[in-house]
Amino acid sequence: MELVKTIRGFHWVTKIVIALTILLVALFLAALIANSYGGSDQSYQGVHVLGQGFGYVAVLLAWILVQAFLILLIIIAIYMGAMRIKAWIEKYLDAMLAGQKADREATAAGIAAMNEKFTQMEEKLDRIEAILEK
Repeated sequence: MELVKTIRGFHWVTKIVIALTILLVALFLAALIANSYGGSDQSYQGVHVLGQGFGYVAVLLAWILVQAFLILLIIIAIYMGAMRIKAWIEKYLDAMLAGQKADREATAAGIAAMNEKFTQMEEKLDRIEAILEK
């Protein structure tokens, strides 16, 4: 039961590789069994031909699965490359946005300090105006 939970947590590519591997091993075993039964002298001619034909088909299907593994390997390599490029772009954009954010914060702090100075100057001017009015 734990094995099923573990397999459910696998990535879809891993599940495909596991299924193809099981299928490949099953086909090889079926071909071996068919050839061993087909090659014995105790079997009649129909079973021999059937075993040989199934063996050829199983080997042919296994060869197709090997090609499928190669295609899947290429897909995995492209996927991994794309994920690395995506991670690099995200890292680059985060660094660029962090720099812009720091610039905006510095500008906002400068504007706040200037606002404070204007407020102080305005208060001083109000006091001077009050003194001049007296």
